[in-house]
Amino acid sequence: MDSSNEAQVPIRLVAKQLKYAVPDTSILVPQQLQRYGLSGIVNHLLGNEKPVPFDFMVDGQFLRGTISTYLKEKSLSAENILTLEYIESMLPPTEIASYSHDDWISSVSAASADRFVVGSYDGVVRVWNAQSECEGELRAHESAVKCVVAVKDPAKRSRVELISGSQDRTAVAWGTKGGQHKALYAARGHTDSIESVAINPLNTHFVTASADSTIRFWSMAVPKQSEDSQLEASAVSAPTAKKRKNVNADIMTKAAIGTLNGHVGPVTSVCFNADQESQIFSGGWDHSVRTWDVASGVNVMTNLCDKVILDIDYSAHSRLIATGHADRSVRLWDPRSDDSTVVKMRLSSHKGFVSSVAWAPNSAYMLASASHDSTIKVWDIRSRTPLYTVYAASDKDKGKKLLGLDWHKSLLLAGGESGSLRIHSVNSQYSDDQEQTSA
Repeated sequence: MDSSNEAQVPIRLVAKQLKYAVPDTSILVPQQLQRYGLSGIVNHLLGNEKPVPFDFMVDGQFLRGTISTYLKEKSLSAENILTLEYIESMLPPTEIASYSHDDWISSVSAASADRFVVGSYDGVVRVWNAQSECEGELRAHESAVKCVVAVKDPAKRSRVELISGSQDRTAVAWGTKGGQHKALYAARGHTDSIESVAINPLNTHFVTASADSTIRFWSMAVPKQSEDSQLEASAVSAPTAKKRKNVNADIMTKAAIGTLNGHVGPVTSVCFNADQESQIFSGGWDHSVRTWDVASGVNVMTNLCDKVILDIDYSAHSRLIATGHADRSVRLWDPRSDDSTVVKMRLSSHKGFVSSVAWAPNSAYMLASASHDSTIKVWDIRSRTPLYTVYAASDKDKGKKLLGLDWHKSLLLAGGESGSLRIHSVNSQYSDDQEQTSA
């Protein structure tokens, strides 16, 4: 086809992945090109015998139509050079399995690529394998399980294999003995529901966030004897003490090393800074993201926004914090910044509360969010628009709130109101290791 009379526009193609870099010169292309046609040009310039699909970003958003449409929407002239950054496309996440539960799922955590931990509102923690078999039903809580976290690194594995937190105000550490799951101890001291739990990268300590407005810091080590005597007398009211006679009476008590006070109202989420063992981040109903030094118990930084924070996650690759909010947004924060009120980026696309966020384990740019709108969105944070929106595959799950999310290697796990543990395969060939590091 003769394209000599087609309207054209000069573009500059930029890639951060060295193996896909092309000469840094402007070229004229038809304005009617979309990403498929642009991919063809890049593949031609690279001399690829086997075409590689690419996505293209311009001014902070993915190009999802023609170049002409973009220019008209932004009122831009076709005479100016348009810079397009391109990255290797990530295939859409595909649901590969669904495990059913009788009650709402509050939290999910992958221990490995073939072992998944699920916390449920029926008070039971379930461990599943990749063959859709429930390996164990862990019963120690007498109220809803609100959070679970699995020990992920076998090289640093302690006797504790996972920790669950509950509305019964306890966090139970679980291990395996004689092939059977066993409660090793119950961490006690909170006076209200435990909403979040996180384990440090060395698997030596963990933290819990509670609706009692505090965060507590604990050793992972299994105590030789119950530490009831170390609990603060003020934390054990008469009604609480009466209840404990009936809860986990045969499980040793674990006392906290320290308590972090500062939040006003419930603390909904907590995570460790993987780059600094003694630093954690937390979020809560008081609209604050707080940075803590757990060794000293000092709140070293407080960042503010105008909405409740429902979940938090930190990326060691981007060194950014992601938070999910009640205003249907995801916010990105730079904890290295001295400005306490500036959000680095706000990502808006969900139609309901953003209940959970999870960074990709091997990328500085890929992020997932789960929402009460029943969808999962996958983001490349170089763009303000989602890369993919993942809808429920089953009628049972459609329109049901999602509450928990975890990204482990090539698997994306989610669960919520429907009681289904949804497992998705995330096939990405993208690697940060192949990026240029120079400006």
